[in-house]
Amino acid sequence: MNETEIQAMIKRHEGYRESIYYDTVGIPTGGYGHAFHPGSSLPKAIWEEVFYRDYRRSVEDYECLDLDLDPVRKAVVVDMLFNLGLPKMFKFKNTLGAMRNKDWERAAQGMEKSRWYGQVRTRAVELVRMMRTGKVEA
Repeated sequence: MNETEIQAMIKRHEGYRESIYYDTVGIPTGGYGHAFHPGSSLPKAIWEEVFYRDYRRSVEDYECLDLDLDPVRKAVVVDMLFNLGLPKMFKFKNTLGAMRNKDWERAAQGMEKSRWYGQVRTRAVELVRMMRTGKVEA
C-alpha cells in the first residue's frame, strides 16, 4: 500500500468528528482520532485557526446581544464573549441593561460584582476600566 492508501484506511477506521468526544476508554478525542492527552500538542497554525474561529463566533454572538456600543466597549463585550460564551453572557442581565442605557459606571460595577471578575482578575480589571472610560489602556 502507498501512503495515500494507508492514510485513507486509517481515516476510514478512525472516522472523522469535528467535535471533541470521549473515545471508548474515556480520552478526549477529535478530528481523525487525535487523542488529547495532557501535554499533547498541535502546531501553532492550527491553534491560530481555532482562535480565529472562536473569535468570529464571539463577534457573531455580539450581534445577538442587541447592543449599540462604541468600538472600545464593543471590544470589551467581544472579549467577554470569547471568554464566557453567549449563554453565560446572557446571565449578565443588569450589566447588559446598563450597557444598553449607556450607564457605563453601572455596567462596570456589574462586571466587578460578578464571579467572572474574580476568576479572570487581571483581564477583568482592564476590561472594567475600558468599560468605564471608553478608552484603551496605554
